[in-house]
Amino acid sequence: MAKSFGALIQEKAAEYRNKTLFIFKDRQVSYDDYHQKTSLMAAALTSYGLRRGDRVAVYLPNSLEIVESYFAVAKAGAISIPLNPMFTPREVKYVINNSEAKFAITNETLLPVLQSVRRELPSLEKVIVQGTKDYPDTIPYRKLYEGRTERMDGLDVDPDSVAMILYTSGTTGVPKGAMLTHDGLIGNAETMVSTLGFHSSDRSLCVLPLFHLFATAFDLLQMICAGASTVIMERFDAEIACQLIERYKVSVLVGVPTIFIYLINHPGRKKYDLSSLRIGDTGGGPVPVDLKLAFEKEVGMFLAESYGLTEASPVVCVERPGQERRLGSCGLTLPGMETRVVDQEDKEVPPGEVGELIVKGPNVMKGYWKMPEETAKTLRGGWLHTGDLVRKDKDGYIYVVDRLKDMIICGGYNIYPKEIELVLYSHPSILEAAVIGVKDDVKGEIPKAVVVLKPGEKATEQEIKEFCRKSLAAYKVPRLVEFVDSLPKTVTGKIRKVDMREKQ
Repeated sequence: MAKSFGALIQEKAAEYRNKTLFIFKDRQVSYDDYHQKTSLMAAALTSYGLRRGDRVAVYLPNSLEIVESYFAVAKAGAISIPLNPMFTPREVKYVINNSEAKFAITNETLLPVLQSVRRELPSLEKVIVQGTKDYPDTIPYRKLYEGRTERMDGLDVDPDSVAMILYTSGTTGVPKGAMLTHDGLIGNAETMVSTLGFHSSDRSLCVLPLFHLFATAFDLLQMICAGASTVIMERFDAEIACQLIERYKVSVLVGVPTIFIYLINHPGRKKYDLSSLRIGDTGGGPVPVDLKLAFEKEVGMFLAESYGLTEASPVVCVERPGQERRLGSCGLTLPGMETRVVDQEDKEVPPGEVGELIVKGPNVMKGYWKMPEETAKTLRGGWLHTGDLVRKDKDGYIYVVDRLKDMIICGGYNIYPKEIELVLYSHPSILEAAVIGVKDDVKGEIPKAVVVLKPGEKATEQEIKEFCRKSLAAYKVPRLVEFVDSLPKTVTGKIRKVDMREKQ
């Protein structure tokens, strides 16, 4: 049955009441406490002028406040816009202005970034700040719940309405807001719980950033659907992760391949008891076959490989525990969804042949915020066109081959070359630039800039990196910069990145 965020947590709070839902820095929050607090917060947000369908920028690091904000906003019938805490003022301004966010929820550490562009944010009416003191023209976060009695459970919020808009990009380099519904997100989470066999005795360790749907889907929504608990880390650290796994008997671990690579190779790993780990899930980049086998052999944990994308809320296919494992595959399509592999004319290709993966199901986004042409292109024919090249064998197992888009996945972060190229082109000494992904054993891929300088101009690799750092989040800054006399081009003048990749 279709559910809203409010209906989901009310149902689980009634069932699990005083059971621990979250652990963060030794603070434990029960299912009932979380439900009660987020209902008070929803009513408070409404009293400050938030209305159904309004957008709220959630600009927070991993914390209790970020998971509280998502459900409070959803109960109020409004829409969360997660912002990466690593964003520069330029990136923050774009997302808030494009989404026309009415409120922003942040903390005192990130407030200066928001305040530096606040005059350029015409839609932003209220800024709510979690911190140790009060700041001018802001609302203290504690005022959303302290001394309040009015509550809003959000039970009448339409499950088919948009709960979150998550910004992603394509080769255009212009971030697009994928509109995801309550039911699409919850339905995908419930399906994953039954498919992977999560249960109420599980404890997950959230090592991923909660502004990203990977963490929100698994470590928040899936664990709530299972009646399980989540230990939240501020940021990933292999040593601390090992300590927390041992201390809290963590059984579920979700992360990008980089995280699992760091963990299995951590020099101090063997001094900790990690035997509680039962199941893991990884995706968001190339997954070495040896990595999955190493976790099974050395830790005793089944490490499932999955494939998903933001526009699908997010999981499309996953390996199943206890079923045949086909190495190199990311498993079978989730129940309730359809996948096809098609050619450039959207005609299905025979099993085993490479084509674009397209997806249909209730988990698929409603479209891109204020981008009807991009929406029509991506959802043409009623199918979500992923832009990813895969092959599907005769039994339905899916193997990711490559990406149609130029997107680079670096340690689980999506990097879009066009955005970096636009910044490079603003450098006064650069004539031409192209950004490609270069294979990396730990990160999967790292961004490399190939640059042609203007005649008579000079620049160093370090200077280019520092220039990019002013406008781009750290993970987007090119790790490598190569200076060349010219870039390979087609007869029409388009840069041939395929030639550049072949030379790496």
